Amino acid sequence: MEIPVKAKFRLTTLRRTVQFFLEHKFVAALSVFCLSFAVRLAMLVYLGNIERRGTGGVDSVALALLSKHQFADPYFVATGPTAHTTPFYPMVVAGVYALFGHGSMGHLVRSLLVIGAYSLLYSPFIWLARNFGFSEGVGLIAGVSAALLPVKRSAEVFWGWEEPYAAMGLAVLLLLTLRHWRAPCRKARMALLLGVGWGAVFYISFSLAAVLAGVILMDFVMRPSWATVRDQALIVLAAVAVMSPWVIRNSVELHGLVLMRTAFGQNLWCSNNDRARPSVELINTDPIARGMYPYNSSQEALKVRQMGEAAYDRYDLQRALQWTRQNPRKFAHLSLLRFLYFWGGPFGHRFEHIVTTLYTLTGLLGLFFMKRYVGILQWQLWIATLVSFPTIYYFVQYVNRYRTPIDWMIWMSAGQALIVITRRVWPESVIAERTTSEPMILAA
Repeated sequence: MEIPVKAKFRLTTLRRTVQFFLEHKFVAALSVFCLSFAVRLAMLVYLGNIERRGTGGVDSVALALLSKHQFADPYFVATGPTAHTTPFYPMVVAGVYALFGHGSMGHLVRSLLVIGAYSLLYSPFIWLARNFGFSEGVGLIAGVSAALLPVKRSAEVFWGWEEPYAAMGLAVLLLLTLRHWRAPCRKARMALLLGVGWGAVFYISFSLAAVLAGVILMDFVMRPSWATVRDQALIVLAAVAVMSPWVIRNSVELHGLVLMRTAFGQNLWCSNNDRARPSVELINTDPIARGMYPYNSSQEALKVRQMGEAAYDRYDLQRALQWTRQNPRKFAHLSLLRFLYFWGGPFGHRFEHIVTTLYTLTGLLGLFFMKRYVGILQWQLWIATLVSFPTIYYFVQYVNRYRTPIDWMIWMSAGQALIVITRRVWPESVIAERTTSEPMILAA
């Protein structure tokens, strides 16, 4: 059956466009950035009310930095020094408000910064793909898809926190890890550099500590040796050394050992109780459940002030553990729902749920192809990260932005699956041609 002339013309145009972007990577990256920024800016203009769409505790800490020169007061009332968040993002927001004020202009710039951060995350996918061993077509598919589909909704416009910056930091660290694993003779200097990098990225998001643990475990299981143990010890020691100034500050200010941030006990308790729901959006529909958070309740905030933030967090942790022991079935049910929300998106938002489920399933399919077409070492990195990072989020309330630090990896593996399928269905396509022609397996 002959292809109609119009269809043939469209296919030829598409082929030339894809060919152009694959040959001009900077233009491709800039185009992805502009597409992402335009889509999210349109959402910002449509939704409006920028001043009423702050970032909760981050805004409060940023204002305390400006007014008191203290990293403090994230809750409903002033509670003193805090480690409720890691230091990076509140300082960024404080800088924005210092330059543009806390009025409409400051909030607009903060929203534009959120949009810019997500767009900056998506734009270099074509370079990331090549450096991780994927084809350039994988990066192009992943970048355009992520730019065009704002599945995190308002989190990619004004509710965003540090997640896109954490994603960029993680991408760099995994690239360095891949180079370290590939080296015929591992160098202690590279291990120390990796440790410094991990310690630095913990100032952005301490949730990435789970990824470090997963990567270390994978490395030891797949390559058990004294050299591996030495490298892992150097990475951990260097990371701890970089973290130590903030850990010491927290321990002094909060009168107890606190690593990069508190709030784990608080989140665990607010997510596991008789009124708990799987997502923060659903929790907020219940005034009583919503009032359990100290940034929503003056009563809880006053408890923080009286007990101290670290002690309050330990108190909430004990309450959560006690409830979990007494209600194992309900805890298991909530954890299952949070697992489904994390990987499939919120059930109450059809667009987000359908798109997230589709590219997640495609990404999981892509993991099978990665081992054959990309490399064993890359596959190990993906498995270690995708297994370790979400673990904590199965036990606390779902928030759509939580998956952002690893979402680029899911987009990449989804792109790999689409590439393999395209090669089999349409072998003469430009994207298929730019895929590795033979399976590529790197020695572990």
